[in-house]
Amino acid sequence: MDNLEIKQIKNALVFCNSLENENRENFKYLLGFLTDFSSIYDKEKSQLPYHINLIDELHADENAHSRIFAKLLRYEVNYKYLFLEKFLKDVCKFNLRVEKPNVEKVDSCGRIDIPIFDKSYAVVIENKVTNKATDQNTEKGGQLARYIETIQNQGRKSEEIFVIYTPKYSRDPSDDCWINKSGYSYKDEFKSRFCSLSYRDDIYPWLKNDILPEIAEGNKYLRSATEQYIDHLEGMFSLRSENEKMNMELQDFIKKELGLQDDKPEEAKEILSEKEIELNNALNQIQLLKNKYQKQIVIHQFERWEKSLQTDFPTLVIVGDKFTRNENIINLGVKFSFENKNFAAIIECNNYVNENVYFGIGRHFVSETKHELPNALQSILNANELVKPVDFWYGWKYTSLRDAYSELKVFIDKYILTITQD
Repeated sequence: MDNLEIKQIKNALVFCNSLENENRENFKYLLGFLTDFSSIYDKEKSQLPYHINLIDELHADENAHSRIFAKLLRYEVNYKYLFLEKFLKDVCKFNLRVEKPNVEKVDSCGRIDIPIFDKSYAVVIENKVTNKATDQNTEKGGQLARYIETIQNQGRKSEEIFVIYTPKYSRDPSDDCWINKSGYSYKDEFKSRFCSLSYRDDIYPWLKNDILPEIAEGNKYLRSATEQYIDHLEGMFSLRSENEKMNMELQDFIKKELGLQDDKPEEAKEILSEKEIELNNALNQIQLLKNKYQKQIVIHQFERWEKSLQTDFPTLVIVGDKFTRNENIINLGVKFSFENKNFAAIIECNNYVNENVYFGIGRHFVSETKHELPNALQSILNANELVKPVDFWYGWKYTSLRDAYSELKVFIDKYILTITQD
């Protein structure tokens, strides 16, 4: 290595260090900026007039938003689905004819938020309105790729499938979201059958300006529900009329802090764009840290359950794994035998960020292949609605991090110990 190469490496290291120091200083500035911003926000918010919205009070998550939106799309009068037609044609710009649509149950059909089926097409709506759930890309493929293949497995051709992505603010899904487990990306294939619609810029204005005026005053339940939902979205985006003074105060603070000048709009926009990037970078790091701590929370919960299993069922062999066999999966349960065949009663989580937890009976850690299920065991699965056999599972159902162990314990006590001791 000659002196020139050594000098180039040194210069590169100095440059990298300067960037790191600059990023650190920018982050410190952002923290101070946000602290001052929050003080003004809290002060102004405390002066807002009394306001009540039932959806606000229920702390609607993405599933709740999906249920509300799906309910609106199902609205039908004289076999006409006015809202669905307007949404697909006017908002999504899809040239689709609504004939006999079926807006299926939220989170059904392979965990698709809102699946819609009609005679000649199927629509996948992936809801990201709260911006809390990241794209759920796993070893089984990207989220949208999995949903597309779920619909294909139901007999639909690729060209019959349309995908709608609805984030809180305008953005597209990650490229990984389109890639299936074989490495194929659907992104280019779906260019003409995909749209990204933000709740702030597309769905909220459509509901307020196009849908609400279509609802007659006499249709009080539909109208009041739609008004409540619009008001909830206005609250989410600080668009309520009573927020105007607060918004002005906050914007004045931002303009003063960043040195923005109204008579130099191009410069002001450039500064705001730079700060937006810095804020997004900081938010990305915060989200990564949150995910890291959330993973620790889930691991600690499973470790507590393991101790409980040892106490509650000292004669049973405990099985499980903490993200070592699969970086996305943690599970825990007990091995049991019935009619000379081994099974596992087990809790599993395959998405620790969203606490996607379920339990049931599987072949995990006890058998390389599935057995033919004994009738007595099948009856137990049916009685407990563990009726979704897939991969490692004979039957399973969703639960929660709060209820998973108590449900598994009752299940083992009431059923597994009973049949294995007979």
